[in-house]
Amino acid sequence: MNKNKHVNWKRNFITGICFAAALMVFAVLPAQAQQPAVSIIAPEWVEGTTCYATVEINNISNLDAGQFDLSFNSSVLKVVDVGNGDIQGTEIPVQWNSIETGMIRVIFNLEGVTGISGSGQLAKIDFEVVGPGDSTIGISNELLVNTQANKINADWGVTAATGAHKSTPGFGAVFALVGLVAVFCMVRSSRKS
Repeated sequence: MNKNKHVNWKRNFITGICFAAALMVFAVLPAQAQQPAVSIIAPEWVEGTTCYATVEINNISNLDAGQFDLSFNSSVLKVVDVGNGDIQGTEIPVQWNSIETGMIRVIFNLEGVTGISGSGQLAKIDFEVVGPGDSTIGISNELLVNTQANKINADWGVTAATGAHKSTPGFGAVFALVGLVAVFCMVRSSRKS
C-alpha cells in the first residue's frame, strides 16, 4: 500500500510539472507573437474642411529610423503639412516631400543610437479636403530600422476607422492550450496506472 501511494504521488508530481511548464511557455507566447503593427487612423472626409490622419505604431522595440510613402486621391485630398509623431513621450522628427501627384514620402531618424520602444504615432498628416468623393490612404515602400541598422519586421495596415485596430491573440487562446496540455498529461498518467 505504501508503494501505491508513492506511485500516485510521483504521477501527480509529474502531471503538476507538465502543467506548470505548459503554463509558463504559453503565458509568454502573446508577448512574443505580437510584432509591431503600423496603421493609419483617418477621420471621415468632409469637403471644405481640414482633417488629420495619424500613422500609428504599436509594440515597437528599439526603433531608430524609418520611411514610408502615403498615397491618396488627389482630387479629394491635399496634404497641407506632416507633423512630428510621438512614441512614449519622445518626439519623432519627420521630414516629408511630394514624390508625385497623390503621393508623399515621410522619413524620420531619431537622434543618437538609444532607440525607442512602445506605442504611439509616427506622424500626423494634415489634409485639406478639396473635393467630393472617397479616398483611402495607402501605405507603401515602408521600412523601419533599429539601432543596429537591422530592418524591423512589422505588420503594415491600411486606412482604419477611428478607434479600430487589429485583434491580437489574447489570453483566452493561451488558457485553452494550457488546459488541453493539462488534460493530455492527466489522461496519459491515468493510462499508465
